[in-house]
Amino acid sequence: MDFLFGLNEANRSPREGWQRVGVENPESIAEHTAICAQIAFVLAKMEGADAKQAVVLALFHDIGEIRAGDDDLMAQIYHDKNGAETKARMAQIEELFLKDEFSKIFGELDEKNTKEAIIVKDADLLELAIQAKVYEHSGYRAALLFIDGMRNKLKTESAKKLLAEIEKSKIEDWWMAIPEIAVIAKKISGKKYC
Repeated sequence: MDFLFGLNEANRSPREGWQRVGVENPESIAEHTAICAQIAFVLAKMEGADAKQAVVLALFHDIGEIRAGDDDLMAQIYHDKNGAETKARMAQIEELFLKDEFSKIFGELDEKNTKEAIIVKDADLLELAIQAKVYEHSGYRAALLFIDGMRNKLKTESAKKLLAEIEKSKIEDWWMAIPEIAVIAKKISGKKYC
């Protein structure tokens, strides 16, 4: 139960990097993880990889941040983020009956020696890019620094293509394209919004 209660802390643990650019109430680690896992599933399908394994890896990729924190770009200059997260993850699973299983998951994530682990890292970065666009749209211009900082880190061709689409899209494009909404918007303003 201690492990499960510990995982629940991800609901109350904010993604700290966004606070550096002024976002007062950024998404939680849990919210980030959920979207990352969904993106990992899609990317794995696009890349012909094991989508279920990618989702499992994505679901646990940031649990070390629950204890070690989610260092922003500045803090990472002064802290060993990876070392702290590794130490935290190992402490989280020390007494767990699934310790060996989780050790394999963490090893795969750390070594990035499988297609699925590479996909999870790309999914993690794509979720960051989407969130950066949302925050930029809300007036936090510096959020786009996160996209600039991760653009060259993407490994899969599918992730690179998706990032290009993310960068040229507006955050409301997806719902403004729903036919029923597009018709209403056109009636109200006489314009096409998307």
